[in-house]
Amino acid sequence: MSITPSAGLGSRPGTGWTVFSGLDEIDWAGMKHAYGPATDVPDLLRGLVSPDPVVRERALDGMEGAVHHQLDVYDCTVAALPFLLEAATTPGLPGRAGVLGLVASIGGVGWEVPSTGPAAEAARTLAAAGPGLLSLLEDPDREVRRAVAGALPGCRDDLARVTSAVLARLPVEPDAEVQVALVEAAGMLGTGGEISAALESMAVGAPSARARVAALTERVRIGPAQVPAGVVTALTAAVAAAYAEEPPPRPDPVSTETLRGMLHQRALSYENSEPAPHLDRLVTDVSWAFGDRIAARSAFIAAQLRAADWAQRYHAVFAAQTLLFGWRGDHSELVSLIGDQLGDSPPRLRMRAATTLSIIGELAAPAADALVACIESAPRTGEYTPAGSLAWTVPNPYNGGGDVGPLIRALCHSGDSRALPVLRWLLEQDPLPNYLNSHIAGLGPTAAELVPLIRQRLRGLGENDDRAREALCDSLAEIGPAAAEAAPEVLAALESDPAQAASILTKIGAGAEAVPLLRPLLKNPDDGIAARAATALWQLDKDAETALPVILRALRKDDNFTASAAAAGVRDLGPAAAATIPALRALLDRVDEYGWLHQNAATALWRISGDPEPVVAVLQSVWTRSRRRWPGIARDLTELGSAAAPAAPLLREALASPRRYLVERVAKSDDGLANDIDIVGDEAFQRDARTVLASVDVIRQEDDHLDGSRKTRLGGA
Repeated sequence: MSITPSAGLGSRPGTGWTVFSGLDEIDWAGMKHAYGPATDVPDLLRGLVSPDPVVRERALDGMEGAVHHQLDVYDCTVAALPFLLEAATTPGLPGRAGVLGLVASIGGVGWEVPSTGPAAEAARTLAAAGPGLLSLLEDPDREVRRAVAGALPGCRDDLARVTSAVLARLPVEPDAEVQVALVEAAGMLGTGGEISAALESMAVGAPSARARVAALTERVRIGPAQVPAGVVTALTAAVAAAYAEEPPPRPDPVSTETLRGMLHQRALSYENSEPAPHLDRLVTDVSWAFGDRIAARSAFIAAQLRAADWAQRYHAVFAAQTLLFGWRGDHSELVSLIGDQLGDSPPRLRMRAATTLSIIGELAAPAADALVACIESAPRTGEYTPAGSLAWTVPNPYNGGGDVGPLIRALCHSGDSRALPVLRWLLEQDPLPNYLNSHIAGLGPTAAELVPLIRQRLRGLGENDDRAREALCDSLAEIGPAAAEAAPEVLAALESDPAQAASILTKIGAGAEAVPLLRPLLKNPDDGIAARAATALWQLDKDAETALPVILRALRKDDNFTASAAAAGVRDLGPAAAATIPALRALLDRVDEYGWLHQNAATALWRISGDPEPVVAVLQSVWTRSRRRWPGIARDLTELGSAAAPAAPLLREALASPRRYLVERVAKSDDGLANDIDIVGDEAFQRDARTVLASVDVIRQEDDHLDGSRKTRLGGA
């Protein structure tokens, strides 16, 4: 990225302002930002207060893109902060609202700030800036007043004075949007009685419904673990009133060829296409305020999904999606209500509901009837649009194929067998839709009736249909042993990829016909492929003498990935693989940051030796290193029965959390939450963990019973 110096004003002669004194005396060349030496910082700072809005936009883009790149704080960022504060507090200077927003972000308002380093120094600078910023609460510029409200929570050196000033301004502030910002600032400043009383007063007395919503939201966020009765009802009424209010005035956009300019244009396009765009975060922000209080949070979202205003329901679907992705619980009512949006609703709402249902896996089951009804009325094929389509298939302009629509994806991944006729129709299309195997995977063995059609399609593919060939074979693997009859087609289709063919054949439970294909793989230069072929052959022909040397070679590889894959394979062979025990034990001494290697090696040792104690200790160790291993660990522990008792406290603690296993910390700003959460894995983890604990509890109850009987006998004697 190149930063173009901005032609600004600042303290240059003839400007009428006397800010930025000493700016050019700082050794900016001795500091760096994201794109090199910080020599352009003085011009960027002056540009922030230029009378030309285009210059200001470019300067702010440069500051955000280089000096505060992706929220990073450099030495030059810290050096710039006093000048930013000076500009923000100079009356009448242009661009102060943008400067204040930058100040708040650099000072870490709303973010966790480290205790040392430039970010901590910047936070300390803002913490001491309260006295200078408080006067801006009465500034004639509404945008400045709103922006300073966002910065004041970082001014913590004089917290009592800052809090009193915010609370004093709150009831007399004439602008509704500034009131909202002040309410949110009050919530961030603390949880004292004075703040709570002010929020309660705003919740019932603010003329703006948006301000009432903000006050109620902050009361919920800083309130007790048990949400008071009536809060959900009051919030629902206030939210409905906010949707009925006139939207706030929209500032005139500035168009520049910068990232900020592009974001402005995108925001304009969004506002022109979305319902109530000024409230697109409202329902979600209220939902975040409830945090882990799932019952009240679900009740609030459910009320929004029943609202008369379709924009309100539209935004509520996203709030529900975030809850489903991050938190556990009985979500059947919410999912059913999302399914209700597929009925007589505007197309954008139906599309958002369908998309949400398509990404929550088996949790979509309560909406299955609504999905089926909508699928029956949806067109078979549709046109590609950025907003999406409810058609069964839609052309993909990027790869030339067709994508399966969200309605069908949702029904398949919910595991509902009513998807089978639709899948049959999709399998008959030419060309085949993309990723069809991933949708068949949702049905697993239930899709066995599709095997004859899949075999037929495999036999009819041409030489250049590699992608379809691979997808169809993967579909058979997802169906599992019920697809064993398709082994000849798999052998023919994947003749040029014997490793993949061997993997598919193993998954469908193919028999002797796979042996000629697997034997040549024992000499494959990739020791991982050779080891997988060896373990598969061992299961088919029981020829340990041939397979063991290949497996041992892979187990002894320095490459942890290859060794881990070999350990995962050999554990299925049981006591017959006793010769691998020394190599498996050696794997436990290796460095294994993520735990894959240790988990596979320990589980293999247990299955081969029959001694569960070492594997439980290793699994407990892996558990503490990587949350991503939790589902696999719980699955392994289910096989140990009562021997898993030492790990029971870990499972109980994990199940007690309302959050899914990958969610450790959440904040209102975690919009990307859904991108990193494994719903399917967490649901399986909960089931497996409960199975383990049930086994442990049964044994404990039996032991307690035996102890009681023994004491009774002794007492009787």
